[in-house]
Amino acid sequence: MNESKIEELAGILQSANIVEFFHKGLYYEVFLSADSGYIVNIYSSDERDDEGELIESNMLDGGLCSGSEKDAVSFML
Repeated sequence: MNESKIEELAGILQSANIVEFFHKGLYYEVFLSADSGYIVNIYSSDERDDEGELIESNMLDGGLCSGSEKDAVSFML
């Protein structure tokens, strides 16, 4: 992913506290943690349940990033 796209996604994360995007066939969800930093979850698809939540069984990996919005977007790329 190029630098300008990372900057664009980081800007969305900064203003909305959440950003979701596809990258190399995977679906990324990055959002502000209630405690500190950002939660980054990676899913095999963007399929959602009846309540609009991403389906947990599709989650492949996840983690906590304590850096900036830009760090959080690029954390697991």
